[in-house]
Parts: sequence; C-alpha cells; structure tokens
Amino acid sequence: MFSENKRIEETKICKKCGRKLPLSKYNRIYGKNWTTTCKDCVADARMKKCYENGLALYNTDKSMRTKRKFKKITPSRVLTKVVSGIERIATDERFVCLLDYRNTWISNYGRVIIKMDGIYQLLRGSYLQTDKELYYTLEKNVYFKSKKMWGYKKQKIKASALVIQTFIVNYDMQNNTMCWHEGNNKKDNYYKHLYPVTALQYGAIQSVYDESGVVTEQQIMDIVNAVEYKPENWNPWYFRRTYEGVGYLGTDDADYNSDEYNRWKNMIQRCYNQKIHNDKPYYKDKFVCEEWHNFANFRIWYREHMIPGEKVDLDKDLLCKESNMYSPETCVFMTHYLNTVFEDRGIKRTIKETDDGFRVWMMILNKKKDIGIFETKEEAYKGFSSYKEDYISELAESCKGKVQDCVYHAMLNWKVEITE
Repeated sequence: MFSENKRIEETKICKKCGRKLPLSKYNRIYGKNWTTTCKDCVADARMKKCYENGLALYNTDKSMRTKRKFKKITPSRVLTKVVSGIERIATDERFVCLLDYRNTWISNYGRVIIKMDGIYQLLRGSYLQTDKELYYTLEKNVYFKSKKMWGYKKQKIKASALVIQTFIVNYDMQNNTMCWHEGNNKKDNYYKHLYPVTALQYGAIQSVYDESGVVTEQQIMDIVNAVEYKPENWNPWYFRRTYEGVGYLGTDDADYNSDEYNRWKNMIQRCYNQKIHNDKPYYKDKFVCEEWHNFANFRIWYREHMIPGEKVDLDKDLLCKESNMYSPETCVFMTHYLNTVFEDRGIKRTIKETDDGFRVWMMILNKKKDIGIFETKEEAYKGFSSYKEDYISELAESCKGKVQDCVYHAMLNWKVEITE
C-alpha cells in the first residue's frame, strides 16, 4: 500500500515548460520509463507543427484565398422602372427584392424602395452619429416561437449590409462584421465600392488610407488575405477545400453531429459527389453558391430560417425555377409534403383517352383526385395545369403564417408548365 501511494505522488520536471508535474501528465516509453516532456507540451508542439504546415499550404493554395466577386442577380428578383415608376440615379442601378423583408427592394447604390398600400416609394434612411453609416428601418419576416407563427418585426439595418448581402460574395460572414467604403466615404454605398472585412482588417486599411490618402483594391485584398490580419481563432486548415473539393468549415466550433452540419454536408454531396450523380443524374448540373461552400456561412442562414422541431426539406426550386443553384437567394425550408407537391413524385398526372374524351386525374400522396373529361388532349393538359395551380393556391392559403411570406407568395404565383 505504501509503495502504491508513493508511486501516485511521484512527480517529474518537464524538460520543455519546467513545471513539476505528476507522472500521469507524461507518456510512458515502452511501458516502463516516462518521457521528459509532459503531455501538454507534446500536444502544443504537435498543434504548432500542424499550424505551420497549414500556413505553408495557405501560402501555396490559391483556392483558400478570398477573392473579389459579385453575385449574379436572378432577373425575376429585379424591380423594373416600368413597374415602380421610380427614376434611376445611374444606368446600371438595379433594385433587387429582399426575400426576408416585407415588400422591399435594395439597389446596388444603397437606395431602398418599399411598396405600401399598392404604391412604390423610396424609403428615407438616417445616418447614426456613432458610426456615420446610413440605416433603414425595415419589417423583417421572422418566426415567433411563442406564437408558432411567422410575422414581421421592425429592424434597423445598415444600407451597406443590405448591399453586401445582395450583391457581393461574402466568404466569411461570421467574422466580416465591418464594411470599408471606397475613399472612406460612408455616404457611398455603391456595391463596387464596398468591402466586407473584419475589425482588424478595417483598422489596417484605415491606417493605409490615413497615411497615403488612398487605398487601392489590391491593397485591400492583400490585407484581407494576410495572415497577420486574420481573426484570433483563424486556422488555415478550416479554410482548406477538403469536402468534395469545394467545401470547408470556416470555423473552429463545427458540431459534426448537428442537423445544420448534416444539411450542409448532404447539399455539398448532392452537387459534387460522382457516386450520387451516377445514382441520381438529376443533381449533375446543380451547384452550391460560393458563400455556402463555407459551412459557417450556411450555418448563419440555417439558424435564422430553421424552425426547431420541424421536419423539413431544403428546397431550391420554389423561389426560382430557372436556377440550379443552392444559395440564400434560392433556398427555403419546407415540409416534405409541400416540397413534393411541386414535383412529379408528389403529384402524379394521368391522362387517359376514353370514348367520351380525355379523362384526367392526379394522385396526391396516393389519394386520387378526378379533374374531368376534356375533348382534346391539349385541353386535358391545360385542365390539369389549371387544377394543380388552384390546388397549390388553396394549399398556400392554408399555410399562411406557418411558412415564410416568400414561400407563401411563391406558391400563390406558381405556374404549372404544360408538358407531356
């Protein structure tokens, strides 16, 4: 007993850190002797080596660098002058619909149009004394947990933040909390003059500007990509495109067992995994927007739009039929039933020629719905399309408040293509 207690109390001085530690803090060599360096120092050395290897990779792998890119805007989201009646301040000004806000459009110059009582009007913003930025007060579509319903909540938001969100590819939303305006002119919200950056990067850009009176785009991007201006918890390994050649974590706190991570992983696999393409050719021409290659970016969107406890699908077809892209602008969460309604697997059409004409019916989750008998095949197709559109409209009304407003309006405006 005495020898056992004595062994427990034995200590050793670490050759690396100089601390006097119990033997349990050291690794054994061949089961008898103890290492001269404690476990903590061994782990630190291993992490340091790993970080150095990551830095070497970052310096050679250009895919890990932040690039200056702008988003491609879907034409269906653009509010034209003919519709709004509002004059443009430049030939390239475009007003784009904000999906999460009530009847709101942001322009690439930072101007906002709202539709109130059927009338389009420019919204006046205000400049705050604290940061000198232009702000708008908008109504945002949010989920109220207490009511278990979607509704609207007033929110004050920067014009520059709306422009960045709509027009600029933001590779690191989690850390890019500030915006540099070209020429340090905060009244200039033209999208090509805005740069999403971290607080540390903003300070470095400001220093260059203060010293020379000007800072070029190349200088800004050099600062953005410089290791010394990365966030404190930045690690190059989290930005290596390791998942299907495109995906990366972008954060040090990813929960690999979480639903948000599994949704992101499955989305990336669908678009970039060859085995899945062999089994499901439908996904061959689908892709994920550059912002969502970063899991941390997808997680931000997920947490804002996901309803806890609901079983839903990630849908990319309802808001934008013509797009093959998974992105914040094209995706919504929908119940599996709603999702299948817009696909052949959800509603199956049958047109059968009889003595009386062409009989049409459809199956909805194995329930038969008779649509009618039509004289010609063309009329039968039109009859089916009209019936399905009416069915979706009724479904939309029953879902109002239970789904985002952008989903509700997309359902009301859904048009069924007449195809054989």
